[in-house]
Amino acid sequence: MNYYEILGVNRDATIKDIKKAYKALAKKWHPDLNRDNIKVAEEKMKELNIAYTTLSDEVARIDYNKKLDAESKTSAKTGSTTQSQSGQKQRQSTSQRQSSAPTSDKVDFENIHSSFESFFGFNPKTKEVTNEDKLNTFASDRKKKNPLDTTDLFEKFMGFKVK
Repeated sequence: MNYYEILGVNRDATIKDIKKAYKALAKKWHPDLNRDNIKVAEEKMKELNIAYTTLSDEVARIDYNKKLDAESKTSAKTGSTTQSQSGQKQRQSTSQRQSSAPTSDKVDFENIHSSFESFFGFNPKTKEVTNEDKLNTFASDRKKKNPLDTTDLFEKFMGFKVK
C-alpha cells in the first residue's frame, strides 16, 4: 500500500488535504482510543506518521513520487512486485532515509569545541587557528586579528559596509 492510499488521498492532494486526512485517521487509530486493539492501532499510527511525514514535506514528497513512478515502471515490466511489497519497500526506504543522516552533520555536545573547530576553523579553547580557509571565508584580507569577527559576514548579508 502506498502513502496516498494509507491517508486516503489522491496523488494531487494539497498539503491541507493531507493534513486533514491525517488528523481524521489519527483520531480514529490513536492507541489511546483503541485500547482493545492497541497493537493494530500502534501499527496503523506508525504507517500514518510515516505517510504524513513524507507527503507533507515537499522535497520528501517529490522523492517519494519519483520512487513510486520508478517502482510502477519496474513492476509493470516484471509484474512481480505486489502492492504490499511495494508499500513495505517504500516504508523501509523512507525510514532508512530519515535515520541515515550523515554523521558528520551531527553535533557532539560533549565535545562541542571540536565541532566548533571543524566548522569555523578555530579552536575556542586553545585560541588556535586550525583551518585558515574556513576561518577567513568571508574575509577580504586573509589575515584577521579577531577570528570571531563577523563584520565581513554582516556586510555581505546587509549589502553595505560598516564604518
